[in-house]
Amino acid sequence: MHGRKLMQVTMAAALVMLLAVPAAAGGAGVTSGDLATLQGGADLGFEITGRVVMRRVPGDAGKTFVVVQVRGLDPNTVYPVHVHNAPCSATPPGGGHYQDQIGGPVDPVNEIWPTVETNAAGNGLGVAVHGHRARPDAMAVVIHYPPATSIRLACADLT
Repeated sequence: MHGRKLMQVTMAAALVMLLAVPAAAGGAGVTSGDLATLQGGADLGFEITGRVVMRRVPGDAGKTFVVVQVRGLDPNTVYPVHVHNAPCSATPPGGGHYQDQIGGPVDPVNEIWPTVETNAAGNGLGVAVHGHRARPDAMAVVIHYPPATSIRLACADLT
């Protein structure tokens, strides 16, 4: 399969997995948002689009599933992507990283990191599955610039 078709098939499979999680266990919540290029991304010449979906499954075995589909990034690159604790309109956009244990470790277990790897066309997909149900303060997803992660390229509010 070629780039675009593979991306579509992969995204479809990820969304099926995301939506197939049983909702009966206390009413799973789904939030989503469209990615928009931030000033940091525009300054570097990016025009980023895409979609983010988060599914929060409650209960003792609560889980969080996040799928990020993005276009307009550099080809064949791994991008750090994190769930953040404020909306995209905050300063800085998205606020800080969302953490399950606030003040705990900065790692992919305590935080939600749906890292994106792009193909030759600059399109990418990231998926994260976590063993905790994200609280309401998991409000946005931010794509960071790999050479300088303090630069925020794009953001999506989870509403």
